[in-house]
Amino acid sequence: MLSKKISFILLIWSFWNASSIFAQTRALELKDGEKSWDIGKKEMQVFEDKSRFMTLKKVLAAEEQFKNVSVDVPNYGYSQSAFWAKFQLKNPLNTPQEAWVEVDYPSLDSVGFFVVNAEGETIKKVEAGFLYKFEQRDIKTKNFVFSVHLAPQETLKILLRISSDRNNTFPIKIWKPDTYLNHINNHYIGFGLYYGIMFVMLFYNLFLYTVLRERSYLYYILFIISVVFFLGSFNGYGFQYLWSGLPAFNRFNISLFIAMLAFSGVNFGREFLNTKVRMPKANRVLEIIMLICLVAIVLALVLPNRISIKLSVFMGLPSVITLLYVSFVSLQQGYKPARYFSLAWSVFLLGAFLTAMRSFGWLPHNFVTLYSIQIGSALEVVLLSLALADKISILRKEIADKEVEKERLEKDKEKERREYSEEQNKKLEVLVQERTKILEERNVQVTDSLIYAQRIQQAILPSKNDMIKVFPDIFVYFKPRDLVSGDFYWFAEKDNKAIIAAVDCTGHGVPGAFMSMIGNTLLNQIVLERGITRPAEILNQLEDEIRFALKQDTLEDGNKDGMDVSICVYHQVHNILEFAGANNSLWIVRNGVIDEIKGDRMGIGGDKKENYSPYNNHILKLAKEEAIVYLATDGFADQFGGDKNKKFMASNLKKLLLEISPLSLKAQHLKLNKTMEDWKGENKQLDDQLIIGFKIKADAHRQKIEVSYKEFATRKTEQPHKFTR
Repeated sequence: MLSKKISFILLIWSFWNASSIFAQTRALELKDGEKSWDIGKKEMQVFEDKSRFMTLKKVLAAEEQFKNVSVDVPNYGYSQSAFWAKFQLKNPLNTPQEAWVEVDYPSLDSVGFFVVNAEGETIKKVEAGFLYKFEQRDIKTKNFVFSVHLAPQETLKILLRISSDRNNTFPIKIWKPDTYLNHINNHYIGFGLYYGIMFVMLFYNLFLYTVLRERSYLYYILFIISVVFFLGSFNGYGFQYLWSGLPAFNRFNISLFIAMLAFSGVNFGREFLNTKVRMPKANRVLEIIMLICLVAIVLALVLPNRISIKLSVFMGLPSVITLLYVSFVSLQQGYKPARYFSLAWSVFLLGAFLTAMRSFGWLPHNFVTLYSIQIGSALEVVLLSLALADKISILRKEIADKEVEKERLEKDKEKERREYSEEQNKKLEVLVQERTKILEERNVQVTDSLIYAQRIQQAILPSKNDMIKVFPDIFVYFKPRDLVSGDFYWFAEKDNKAIIAAVDCTGHGVPGAFMSMIGNTLLNQIVLERGITRPAEILNQLEDEIRFALKQDTLEDGNKDGMDVSICVYHQVHNILEFAGANNSLWIVRNGVIDEIKGDRMGIGGDKKENYSPYNNHILKLAKEEAIVYLATDGFADQFGGDKNKKFMASNLKKLLLEISPLSLKAQHLKLNKTMEDWKGENKQLDDQLIIGFKIKADAHRQKIEVSYKEFATRKTEQPHKFTR
């Protein structure tokens, strides 16, 4: 009797063991009217294959080793094991159904999908994963989606084999096909919005960098790019759209981009918080972290992914924490630009922390932990853009405040001096009157001297009548900043050639005037006495003479003054224009088009030139149409003014000259004067201003002597370029 009872118990146990899948978990019924179902702890069992080599057949033979799970979304963190998940799907309807099984974790290395019928036959097998080509997937989406066909009243067993060197998390959900397509489209809209924000911020800051040339923007652009590529790898969109045919890249891309993100973020933080100047010790720590990040970037390419990903995560979080600490310290020290910066990195740290905790299996898999890094990075990018704008605004305000404070201090000092002067006035009234009289006499003497110097300087300037004889249509816009000028214009005729120059000497006022006298005298000697008429050779001779006159090559601390020159020679017979420039250009307007002939980037005189080369000569053969030639110094272009109190700029002067070129030369002169007065407003004139414009007409008498352009251009210069005393 006892033996019969034992036999009965063993029979029951064997039956229980053989049908454990049906007894321990319930089959999920795909009822009509429902669109999706979550596979959770009530429907799923998991078996850990520590060898990673068990086949489906062996797993089915050892089903008793499957265990119930305590959570709806299994998360085994970083593990070298393979995990088998199984559950059942039942079609309670009398019509066939198709269901899609989704594993909502796109960065798994390997996902094997198996469908087993009631007779134990494997009716479907699909291999997919991060280490397989994207085209091998059953349903082409960023997540792993597999289709299952269920006959009426059929129950099928589903097994999934999960293996990954990264986090082993596998949330499973069952969808009806049309419902899933609607779901994934909404998902694409959400991520499209996210990447849209990132790219808008990327191009916005790229634009600001091109305008402001602030290095912080460049480092921030690199940081945004690192974030975009990291999240593109993490959420599967990069594999789906960018490198779907390169699954080997997925072995190291996440750890690589985490290290790049940390490196670019720390580099940006150093620049933004100005730690090199404000916090030298913290700056050294950040430099060490950057070095570690570079090492991590290299190691990500050679180490196994399960090691490099841990290294990158454990290195990335301290990087963010250190940056956050430095920003809070900066904020406590009163560095206002750190406000948005601290908030931005706090948001990003929270998102990264939640993601890391979920990756290691320490937090559950839900919407917050799954998308915290995307939400945090998007908010961070926006906040950091605000931080950069805030920093520039604060710096500008600080500069303005310093100027206001400086002005206030100057006013206070002036008030103190005035009060002191008033107190001492009674005692020193007679002495002050005597000194005032002496100062007035000296001031009159100085002013008279300057006025006399002005007359002398005006006397050496070319006669406008002489210039008009050659160029009937000509204007000279000449506005010295002071009574005497460092700018001057020069004109001469030699051998049927008209030579005209615009010269900008170092300095302005009296020092500039002295240089202008020297320059004028040397030009007269070179052209009128020596007969040099080739523009480049004139500049070469002028260079030698200036350096000799000011002893610039013989004295270690010699004079460093010099001049910028644009000089052109018009051959009246051949209708040819030659030009050479020392730091100055020539503009010529023909047929409504303005061309710029640039001079050499080398002034006359100044510091000793190590690699001096002769000036270049430019030859322009003029056709029979009219041409307007302009020479100018930099005073007009460098004048501050306008709504934003910026320089006028040479590019704007070029546009202005083209705009006014259809006008008469007299009208052009008036237009230039009005434009400068409107631009300057209440600002002081900063430098001497000189612009020469003259019109060239191809008259018949200039064609009497036929000389080919090629023959003219290749003939030798009148004098060797090096003048020997």
